[in-house]
Amino acid sequence: MSDPIVALTEVEKVYRTDRMETVALHKLSLAIETGEFVSIMGPSGCGKSTLLNVLGLIDRPTAGEIKFGGKSVSALGDAELAPLRNRELGFVFQQFHLIPDLRVIDNVELPLLYRKCSNTERRRLALEALEIVGLERRVHHFPTELSGGQQQRVAVARAIVGKPRLLLADEPTGNLDSQMSEEIMSLLERLNRDQGTTIVMVTHDQTKADRTQRIFRLFDGQLIH
Repeated sequence: MSDPIVALTEVEKVYRTDRMETVALHKLSLAIETGEFVSIMGPSGCGKSTLLNVLGLIDRPTAGEIKFGGKSVSALGDAELAPLRNRELGFVFQQFHLIPDLRVIDNVELPLLYRKCSNTERRRLALEALEIVGLERRVHHFPTELSGGQQQRVAVARAIVGKPRLLLADEPTGNLDSQMSEEIMSLLERLNRDQGTTIVMVTHDQTKADRTQRIFRLFDGQLIH
């Protein structure tokens, strides 16, 4: 049996200031298998986004171990984690975070600027990603010329352009109406089914979570069953 794509063991995340200490995650252990589509649910402030950031190697845990692809990455520094994030991980957020002055194609190419990748290869991969999300006819548009759902699809294309093994989505349908929300959810399901992309999605929407293979429920930084 292959190793989980990402696994946390007894992970804690504590934020400290001069006056207070906030425990965001407490002795949390979980494993996500390659090819899974899972969701994370829980009330506001329970640690969902912190957990996603830890899984995405953005936040370093205060204690515990993170393994990615079976290898411990807990002791790696930022200089070692940055290329790992760029190569293996894709991120989609509630806010689209597109650069308004760049065309769609240029927004999608951005993550590839940090790789040893020719202009021709960058353009090819970006066009391929835009075709996957159904926006191959919008490559020369600017973000402001697109609907909210189209902008989120551009954000998904940017997240998958480097063919990441793990896609992390933080409330990806939170800013969209029901029709656009359904478009994005169907797109994520298709990526998981057809491309084999492992997806972890934070959501408040039980109907969206029910469409994933497993649901992790958080309360006060701990998993509840």
